Amino acid sequence: MNRSRPALRSAALAAVAALLLSACTGSGGGAEAPPTAHPVFSAPPARQVLLALRHTQDTGGATLRQTVTFTTGRATAVQTVTGRVDFADARGEASSGWRIDAGFPRPARDTLLGSLAALESGADRGRYTVDTRAIHYRAGSAGYWLRYQGDIEPLRGIDAVSLLRGTESAVGGTLLEVLSAVRPKAGGAARPDGGRTYRADFPLAQAMSLFPEDLRTEFAPQPLFAGSPGAPVPVTVDVDGEGRITRARADLAAVLSAEEDSALAGVTGLRVDLTLSGFGAPRPAAGATPDGPVLDAARSVVPLHEAAVGECVDFDTGMRHRRLVTRVPCGSPHDGRITGQHTLGAVHPGRDAARERAERACADRSGPGSRRAWSTPAEWADLHEGRVTCFVVSQAVPS
Repeated sequence: MNRSRPALRSAALAAVAALLLSACTGSGGGAEAPPTAHPVFSAPPARQVLLALRHTQDTGGATLRQTVTFTTGRATAVQTVTGRVDFADARGEASSGWRIDAGFPRPARDTLLGSLAALESGADRGRYTVDTRAIHYRAGSAGYWLRYQGDIEPLRGIDAVSLLRGTESAVGGTLLEVLSAVRPKAGGAARPDGGRTYRADFPLAQAMSLFPEDLRTEFAPQPLFAGSPGAPVPVTVDVDGEGRITRARADLAAVLSAEEDSALAGVTGLRVDLTLSGFGAPRPAAGATPDGPVLDAARSVVPLHEAAVGECVDFDTGMRHRRLVTRVPCGSPHDGRITGQHTLGAVHPGRDAARERAERACADRSGPGSRRAWSTPAEWADLHEGRVTCFVVSQAVPS
């Protein structure tokens, strides 16, 4: 019997081991898989918003809606952009429109809408499609699209169209462009839907990627580089349980200038709110082919002073600048017709004298709907002479 004790002891140990193994592996007898790491929340906190951005892009596409709200007193100016992006194919489409309260300061209103010849209110709505080859822009009142491609430089230092193309998504000018610079210091707060909310910030200079070049000049001076010191911009980012960004909100009041001569003087608040939904490949696909006639901007968009006498033009080129127009056939709807082109001398004579010269040059072209546009001091210097264009506007253009 003593000889059997080692065998009995071994058998008992084997039974215990079998019970322990059974308890660890469950009744099925197979090894239980380790918990799956979450694509976002399992990462270090400082990387979670960046990973959420990448995970959002990996979904294939999304529907977006962004509002940019400028506040002064009780009046607001709100730009709303709605559209769809196809992350996989790097294309998208969007519509943009403004709603501006009657009490909003006129200089600020004109600055936000851009400066267009004969259009005191500027351009308040438009559509665009974007892909890797071109940006197509359609003014709110136009029956055609303008195709911009290659280097977009109709005039030196003027390019508002490139903002329409983004780097983090096809549609530019949204908070998606700055989220890669967001570095939360802690993990996000838990949300009822299983997601998380992050509170962080990004460099002030990074915010400039949200606005066209001409508007940036009205903001407070920014650091030269996105990583340079500067007041941080607070941002809140909502991520759902699957790791997709569903909302981002930023307070950009720090970019507003305190200078009294700023065109945005009196504007005290600026915030941006972006929402994303409808994740997955857009259905129908985000449009890359415009619906309607297309004009090549390289041929059709010209400085106002280069339009020939007798030509017809539209004023909204998507470039937000009074010196640029689109040449269109006079047999189709148009904003204006050129009636005269004149030079005003090599040296700028002062604002009042420049106005008098322009009025005299276009005096024989006066009549219903007649207008004139002449060089500003800066434009006078660029051209090395002053120029005035006389034109008549159609009844469809507001005065």
